Amino acid sequence: MISKTNITRCAKTIKQFINRCESYGKFDKDGNLYLPVEKIEYSSLKISKDKLNECESSGMSILELHQKLEGQTKDCVWSDASLDIQMPKTKLRVKIF
Repeated sequence: MISKTNITRCAKTIKQFINRCESYGKFDKDGNLYLPVEKIEYSSLKISKDKLNECESSGMSILELHQKLEGQTKDCVWSDASLDIQMPKTKLRVKIF
């Protein structure tokens, strides 16, 4: 899935991409640009409604459920990863009135 900050959504042309990155001050002294890249892999976990009701009636919090499910991810079969190459983040500009 492409994020809202993916380079294909933030600039229509390479020239526009370069100009935007220059205006953000993102090129280093050697003219290099470091782009954030997010790698996402997918799998799924299975838990029954009965098990969820059991967890709820035992007083388990959603954080504890998350941690329990997180522990089960070692057994997951992971799909191919998708990559999202993103625009560098802008520097905050403060206007003084």
